[in-house]
Amino acid sequence: MRNLIKKELSYYLNNPLGYIVIVLFASFANLFYVKDIFLTGSASLRPFFFLIPWLFLVFIPALAMRIFSEEKRNNTLEIILTLPYSETQIVLSKFFALFFLLFLSLGLTFSLPVSLFFLAKIYLLEVVIAYFGCWILGASFIALTMFFSVKTKNQLVAFLLSSLLIFLLLILGSDFSASFLPRNIHDFLSYFSPFYHFQNFVKGILDLRSFFYFISFIFLFLFLTVVDLEKRN
Repeated sequence: MRNLIKKELSYYLNNPLGYIVIVLFASFANLFYVKDIFLTGSASLRPFFFLIPWLFLVFIPALAMRIFSEEKRNNTLEIILTLPYSETQIVLSKFFALFFLLFLSLGLTFSLPVSLFFLAKIYLLEVVIAYFGCWILGASFIALTMFFSVKTKNQLVAFLLSSLLIFLLLILGSDFSASFLPRNIHDFLSYFSPFYHFQNFVKGILDLRSFFYFISFIFLFLFLTVVDLEKRN
């Protein structure tokens, strides 16, 4: 499985596209937050973390849309399925490779909390929990995008379907949906939104219910991806 992970990482790390997507994400995240610091004068990192899900809306599908779609388009997926690896190992290797790239991308934003820690004495534990929330949120969107990628040969279709579903899930947990949905319906539906559970991490709350929500979300879409591969083998 280690060889499969290396294969996926080598594609992104030997390809300008991988660096472009990662650097653009970090640049936009840093730029938007620094702009808000000067506009609001606030040294809190919460606005930065609440921005991350909306950047993930584009960044994660752009990063993961090719993971199976390109293999299918190039007719290399069948070759991979003949290797001495199970479908589960293939899916997990691609997932871990993408998660490493996610970790690397968020790592490029570490300068913000480090700077604010020395300048404004922010609460470091809250920042650590919030970053953990970003990683597990990103992992959930990676699993979701992988599922759509295995369903089509067209990377653009995988990108659009993933982005659309992520957008709808984020909207369910936002104040926007509360403006047109009855309160009781909004409260019920928002529980199924990643954004609703992500807010706990941003507030520095390590809620086990939110943690298990994301783990279940990841497991569900990885399982569906494995099932789809097994049907092809």
